[in-house]
Parts: sequence; structure tokens; C-alpha cells
Amino acid sequence: MKKIKYSVVIPCFNESDNLELLLKSLIQLNIQNNLEIIIVDNGSTDNSYSLLFELKEKIKIHNLKVVSIKKNIGYGNGIIRGLNEASGDFLGWTHADLQTDVTDVLKGFKLIEKSTGNSIVKGKRSNRNIFDNIFTIFMSIICTIMLKKSLFDINAQPKIFSKVFYNQIKDRAPDDFSLDLYLLYMAKKMNYNILEFPVFFNKRLYGEAKGGGAIKTKLKLSVRTFSYILDIYRNER
Repeated sequence: MKKIKYSVVIPCFNESDNLELLLKSLIQLNIQNNLEIIIVDNGSTDNSYSLLFELKEKIKIHNLKVVSIKKNIGYGNGIIRGLNEASGDFLGWTHADLQTDVTDVLKGFKLIEKSTGNSIVKGKRSNRNIFDNIFTIFMSIICTIMLKKSLFDINAQPKIFSKVFYNQIKDRAPDDFSLDLYLLYMAKKMNYNILEFPVFFNKRLYGEAKGGGAIKTKLKLSVRTFSYILDIYRNER
């Protein structure tokens, strides 16, 4: 067995309707036999956890690990738990909702390996509706002005970075949806390059968006993001 070089974390919360499609999609990652996949059941209240093990036996995926969190305390906490279990030199995360292609992580890993200097890699979403694009632009402008760092499409997936970088920032990582902003802000603060590549954004087939989508969810995300921006702003003054 080859040494694990790449680790991708996929948090899931009440994604039972998407799991079979997700695991079938993940078969495409078998071509990279030094990559591990860590699916984190982030305190699901449906049958996601038991279904994961059932599907794991039926759908054979190389280097697949399942991590269980009994109680959901936040999106970020699920990702952090997965990253702390990771063995690779390069780490990343993406989502279980299949709104972006799971093979995008392979593009991200290739891009970061080819990069010179300190870099992290993220997707840049296309095929989104006008409302979502306006929301993203508005949030990006607020973050850029308040934090004095150029930040755009903060919640786009996947996110790819080195374990060295992660070890430097993990102790203060937030356990909610602010994790995406925190990662990019810390990269800018540490003078890392943020490299982007295009990802096609699909409509969610099943379930509800956890960090976007519905207006109510976007408002919740906005409030938490503004709160976290203010926390950073106060601490940096």
C-alpha cells in the first residue's frame, strides 16, 4: 500500500438521501491510490451513520474512513475532526451535497503541487443564479473592506492546503461556518497565495443546503459571518 499523500474530508449532516450517489461518485477517486477519503458523520439525526457503513460494504472505495460525531456542534467542528484524522501531506475538504464534482479535489491537489511558494487552493463557482452571485459579491466586499484582505467566493469548495499550513492555524479554528473565512483570512495574513480554479456548481438534488441556498439559511450564515468578521477586526486593532 502506498503512503497516503492526499486526504480529503467530506462532512455530512442528515445527507442520507445523497449518500449512495456520493459514494458512487467517490469511486472516481480510486485512480489516486495514495489518497484517503474521510467522511465525517457530523451528528446526523437521520440514518446517515448506519447507511454509511452499509454502503461502505457495498461500494468499494480505496482508503475510505468514516468518523462519527455524536452531537452536531457546527460545520467547522466536523471538518476539523476529519482533518485531525488525516494522514496526508496535503489536505482538503469538500461537501457531501454533490453540488460540485468530487473529482474537483484531484484538480486542486495537482494545482497545489505545481504551485511555487506557499499557496492554498480553492474552487471558484460558476453556473450560479443571479441572487447567489449578488450575495457572494456583497459578502466578499464586506470581508475585504473590514479585514483589509482581498477575499472572494469565500464558501466555494474544495479547499486544498498543506498539513504544514493546517498545523499552524488549527488551534484557533472556529467550529461553525466561519471556518471557510478563517482559512482564507489566515492564508492572506501569512502571505500565502490563494489559487483558484473554476468549478461547476450544480443544483442540489436532495436535502436542504446547510450553508447557503434558502434565504433563511443565507441570513443565518450572514449574521454569523458578520459576527466573526467583527471578532477578527477587534482582535487585529
